[in-house]
Amino acid sequence: MDSARILFLAAALCVSGFAGSAISTAPIPADPHEPVTGGIRPAATPAERAVALSLLERARQNSKLHMPGTPPYKMVVPFTASGNVSHVGSGELTETWLTGQKWRWTAQLGGASVVRISNGFRRIAGNDVASVPTRVHMLRNAIFWAVRPSPSSWQLRTADIQRNGKPATCVLVSQFKVEETSSRAWNEEEYCVDKASGLLVSHSEAPGVYTEYGYAKAVQFHDQVMPDRITIYVGGVAALEANFSITDAGSVDEALLTPTREMLASGPPTTLEMPVRLNLAAPTASTGNTIQPVMVHAQIDREGNASDVELCAATQQSLVQSAVDLVAKQNFGASGSQRQVYIQVTFSPAQP
Repeated sequence: MDSARILFLAAALCVSGFAGSAISTAPIPADPHEPVTGGIRPAATPAERAVALSLLERARQNSKLHMPGTPPYKMVVPFTASGNVSHVGSGELTETWLTGQKWRWTAQLGGASVVRISNGFRRIAGNDVASVPTRVHMLRNAIFWAVRPSPSSWQLRTADIQRNGKPATCVLVSQFKVEETSSRAWNEEEYCVDKASGLLVSHSEAPGVYTEYGYAKAVQFHDQVMPDRITIYVGGVAALEANFSITDAGSVDEALLTPTREMLASGPPTTLEMPVRLNLAAPTASTGNTIQPVMVHAQIDREGNASDVELCAATQQSLVQSAVDLVAKQNFGASGSQRQVYIQVTFSPAQP
């Protein structure tokens, strides 16, 4: 079992150990981009769970591009990145996709240039930079893996909202039991889906980070409606603003899909993983009888070291620096890939 998984289990046990006592967890702080402010109901019956899961699956199918049968395409996404991360400014993400085995994607941001090419099975190559910029990693996940399958055994809660004057349903998903509360819990992931179209309008991997999808231009690629605007907020401010466009691939220069000798000689590049959630118990205690979480976002390199550590949400500002420092010095175990991780640092009251 890797060290990050051990940390996750240890923290979960630490928090659950207070169950049944007078100790409670501080609620998620207010965020202008949090759409769920009340009216949450459990999806408890088989029929209610089926409806919630069906809503998520419809949104997932609407957004999928990397699947057999997708028509060849060219995608261009200019964007602006900001925040307390290594690479910011104007950038661009592109992808030319012919099949699941034949594609090329590139990204440029803040002096970093990324190229990834696949031209057949087991032949993925590229210029292996030390770390793909954080905002590029986030943007790719927001485009290609916006809605991931939710296991049918996970807890589901729903809430109806109005989004841009249209009714939408938000589905709150958690691997762990959540007490019945009128607000979102710290360990819930959130998807909000337009009721009429089935399109994903917002997604929150963790409290304090929100990806919003705009469809004002009704961009359509064959039978799929795609977002023309993607905005990611972190800690209450815009961290990435992107404009999305996609067209049929047409004629593609084969040279663009052919790895250079240098690429092949350097071996396979670092792969990018989808976001994950971890818990980390802080060594220092909170005051009073309340558990005080701090949600932190970090990139984890192939050796397991954290970089670009940034705050998403905190119940007490006085705990933020301690949480950030704790994540920054932690090694999460080598994996050979780059991970986008949301870490809940938990400050628990001192036990008598």
